[in-house]
Amino acid sequence: MSHHSQQTSTKQFPPMSWFALFKQHVYLSRFAFTLFVPLMSAATVTPKGLPEFSTLIIIILVAWGFHMTFYGMNDVTDYELDKVLGRKDDHPLVRGEMSRRTALIITLIHTAGALVIELLSGTTIRLMILLIIALGGVIIYDVFSKKNSFPPLTDAIESIGFIALSLYGADKIGDPNALSIILAITFGVFLNFITGSFLGIVDLRGDLKGGAFTTPIWFGNRPIENSDLSFIPRTLSIFGISQIALLVILNLLPLLRNDFNYPQPFLSTITTINVIVSLIMFGYITRFLISGVTWQKAPRDIDLDLLAAYSVLILAISYYAYLSTDWIITLGIAVASPLIVSKLIK
Repeated sequence: MSHHSQQTSTKQFPPMSWFALFKQHVYLSRFAFTLFVPLMSAATVTPKGLPEFSTLIIIILVAWGFHMTFYGMNDVTDYELDKVLGRKDDHPLVRGEMSRRTALIITLIHTAGALVIELLSGTTIRLMILLIIALGGVIIYDVFSKKNSFPPLTDAIESIGFIALSLYGADKIGDPNALSIILAITFGVFLNFITGSFLGIVDLRGDLKGGAFTTPIWFGNRPIENSDLSFIPRTLSIFGISQIALLVILNLLPLLRNDFNYPQPFLSTITTINVIVSLIMFGYITRFLISGVTWQKAPRDIDLDLLAAYSVLILAISYYAYLSTDWIITLGIAVASPLIVSKLIK
């Protein structure tokens, strides 16, 4: 056995409560975004009133199955990499408190559970196809994202999975409309930038150390010696900036089309606010995507939170007057509950 293997096998972890281990295994705080995707899309179909409570429960349960499939399969496939890098020392799988086989079984039970719940709820062929695409997309991403010769492809497949989840939420309520489709694509582009470009730059050194092959590495992203910054090749800069530009356009598109049927003075005000916020965030993100300038910054995990906050803020600005109070409260509870419970569990 190698010296490294001996170190890995004898590594000591600080004690954690069962609840804390559960929180880490299910990525509880991140369920806020997973649940938001289909619920927000559902709201575009019936903006002035909630669907039946039973339908909302089905969407929540299916979203949970999707969530556990996405993150559970990622933990299983990245197990060796996570052990080497020590990025998930608070997760039961890495700590050895759960076997890889058990984690895989739990994941597949959730995958099957999502399909069975949808099937028993009174489904349609289109809904089942969307759900299969959603689950299949994230499974393919988890299994092959860091092991194939063209990682942008698996990033795109993951995005398609989230687009399908979004459209599932809309289709479960009624017929998806133009607003539903635009929102679904917006979610897809957002995920494509976050997991494909942004997090690849954040985790660059660790991914290189662990032998992972991500989109930034494929483009030629490399660490700079004795610096927190990294070399961002021009092609990666163009790619990342294009993703952000497309995200801004998609956020503005419903306002430019006035899918909300807002009166003109109000529409102009909302659009102006949206443009200002988007330009500020565009400039903020660009600092992480251009190399060799004095204002280049190394992205941190906190910047991911700011990106998520931007996305929620933009949607809140655009949709607040369009959705009923019941929808606003429901979406607020859906986002806040996982975050609050995650903070309370120690």
